[in-house]
This record gives sequence, structure tokens and C-alpha cells, in this order.
Amino acid sequence: MSYDSPEQLRAFADEHDVTYDLLSDADSAVIREFGILNTLISPDDPEQGAGRSFYGVPFPGVYVTDESGVVTEKFFHRHYATRESAGTIRDSALGRILARHEAPAVELGSDQVRISAFLSDESMTFETQSMVHVRFELEDGLHMYGRPLPDNYIASEVTVPDTPGLRVGAAQYPPTYPREFPALGVTLNVYEGVVDVAIPVTPNAEVFHRSNPDRPDVVDVPLSILYQVCSETICYTPRTETLSLAAPFQPLLSPGARRER
Repeated sequence: MSYDSPEQLRAFADEHDVTYDLLSDADSAVIREFGILNTLISPDDPEQGAGRSFYGVPFPGVYVTDESGVVTEKFFHRHYATRESAGTIRDSALGRILARHEAPAVELGSDQVRISAFLSDESMTFETQSMVHVRFELEDGLHMYGRPLPDNYIASEVTVPDTPGLRVGAAQYPPTYPREFPALGVTLNVYEGVVDVAIPVTPNAEVFHRSNPDRPDVVDVPLSILYQVCSETICYTPRTETLSLAAPFQPLLSPGARRER
């Protein structure tokens, strides 16, 4: 849904081979009724040069509906140019993570655990938030720890170091479950089986703006992974692994430019 006229949307769809329906809300009436008008943009704000041309746009977002048209999820951002990637929305709507073979991925392994990192999408797009997933696949009978924990225990942790051109959100960890260790006299939070950690990442203007003559064609996402694997009787040495996930970069469409097929 857009505040553009039907004629403008038709021209855009024809130019960029859009095959799905585009809805025109030329006076932003429905946008206002839904409560998603971008109130941060004023048409007369002297400090907002684009205010007049952008006034009336909604906060960028997506509604996910079921087969009956009932909204089950929604994703919204404050800035008009920022949005969720298709892969992020798909995984959330399905309630599970699809590790697609077309998406960039890296992996490493040991006798106790296999670790892989993969992207929610085939590529990364300017100011579009994708998810980097780090998956731990633990051997039977083994576990890792998760927060909160007492002192002297190692919680599993995945981080993306500060990287120019990359906005990084808070890591999203799955729930742990409490497990008693009678020999130690404690109950600790653990992970077993397959454990997926998700980190939101967004290419931003610091490096990836179209005005940058040295803008790269690839987004490199560094990962630092801290974990300790334990069995019922022993804990293996804590490890910190580093991985780098390389994803093709896709710029936003510029006026007059056609999307590559």
C-alpha cells in the first residue's frame, strides 16, 4: 500500500516487472485509519528537505495474515527506508528457520558439535534487515549452557563485532530449559540438540550508499562464537570460534534503473 496514485504504481510495476498487486491510497486515508502514518515527517519542516515529497507515507512495514485474512504478525520500522527482508518475514511467519541451499553459508565442526552460519536471504539489500543464523547441532548426550548462569560457567554467545557499514541488532537466543545436576547441587539453564541463534544485520549508508564510488559488491559479516560443550561427567575446554559470512550486496532501485533478472 502506497500514497502514490494508481497511474504511478502502474508505471512502477511495468518498469520493474512487479507481478503482485500494489494498492493506491492517494490521500493516505487508509494509512491514517490503520494508525501507521509516518508522523516523523512534516511537510513544512525546514530541516527535513524531503518532507514535502515524503509526507503521507506510512511507517514501512509488513502485515502477515493467515488464509482467512486475519493479521498474525506485523513488522514495522521508524525510518521510511528501513524494512525486513523477505527471508526474515518468511521464517517468522512459518515459525521455523529455513536453511536454503541458495543462501550464503559457512560451517565448522568437532566431535561434539557442528556449527553453521547462514543468511535468511540469497543476498543483502541496502537498509533491509536480514537475519544471520548461527546453528549449533550437538551430539546426543551433550549440552551447552545459556543465560542466566552462576559465576564460573560459560554461557553460549554469538556476536558480530563492530563492522563499518553494518548495523547489528541484539542477538536472539532460543529458550533454555532448567536441568538439575545433583552431583553439583545446582540447576542450570541448558541447550540440547539443535540450537539456533539469530542476529539482525542491515547494510547502511556508512559504506553501502550509492554515492560511495568504492561501494563493495559483497557484505562480509564477521562472527565470534563462544561456547562450551558438556556431558553428564565432563566439560570440554571452552572455545571461541570465528567465522565470516560473505553475502552478495543488492542496492536499492534508482530512478530509471531496472532490476537485474
